[in-house]
Amino acid sequence: MIQSNTIKIKFCFPNVFEMNKESFVKIIVGSIKLNRKIGYAGYRKKTELTKYLSYRFTDDIVKKYQQLNTYNQERIERIIRLTIKKCNEQLPLPNLPFFVFIFSWLNTPYNKAFEGVTGFTPFTNTIHLFISLEKFSLRSLEKTIAHELNHSVFFYYHKHNQTLFDIMIFEGLAENFREEIIGGQPALWSKALNEKECKLTFSLLNSSLNSRGYHLYRDVFFGNKKYKRWTGYSIGYRIIKSFRKIFPNKSWKEIMGMKPKNIFIESSFIKK
Repeated sequence: MIQSNTIKIKFCFPNVFEMNKESFVKIIVGSIKLNRKIGYAGYRKKTELTKYLSYRFTDDIVKKYQQLNTYNQERIERIIRLTIKKCNEQLPLPNLPFFVFIFSWLNTPYNKAFEGVTGFTPFTNTIHLFISLEKFSLRSLEKTIAHELNHSVFFYYHKHNQTLFDIMIFEGLAENFREEIIGGQPALWSKALNEKECKLTFSLLNSSLNSRGYHLYRDVFFGNKKYKRWTGYSIGYRIIKSFRKIFPNKSWKEIMGMKPKNIFIESSFIKK
């Protein structure tokens, strides 16, 4: 059983007023100390963390930023601990302690698809949560935690420098895990394409699946004139869904240790 003291939670909501983005980010980065296991919140250098947060926040930060009150902090922390405990029962965390950093959602435009919560996983036992205090729901928080926790375990077994194909599997694993552990309907990004569209697009991408280029990844996952938005997420979701239909009793620990190409080979995605 996972112990509460092995889950390290840090709320990054500074007590500031009338602050521009540069100063705001500097205060947050200054509050995050070096940890020998995870560096600076999952980054090796403070400069890397600064660059990342500067990208996540927009310049109209003063208008949107809200400080975190005790009520919200307590209920957010409670959901984090309960959700990690539930996930750990099906997918034991291989690397403890587990670190969770919570930031204010200060990026525009606000996207209803995420229900007030989005996340990012920079390292094997570290996740970041971005929460809109006005619009988040505890349900969306649960879903995001489960999704990002699955990513963090994937990084324990696999390298970060992934191909386009690896990222499809990476995202498909996380969303299927979230569905099985937390429940709920498929996310919008999982059903952006139907099964026929997924298979057709996957076949057209065949020669590019080993690419590690950022621009292709961005286009396939976030859309452009050629690809629908969330194409990569939908393909990955359907690959893993077909795999789970064949192996419903395979443990998540075993699945996470499998090579992405072997998961694909053993799925029924291209066999129908």
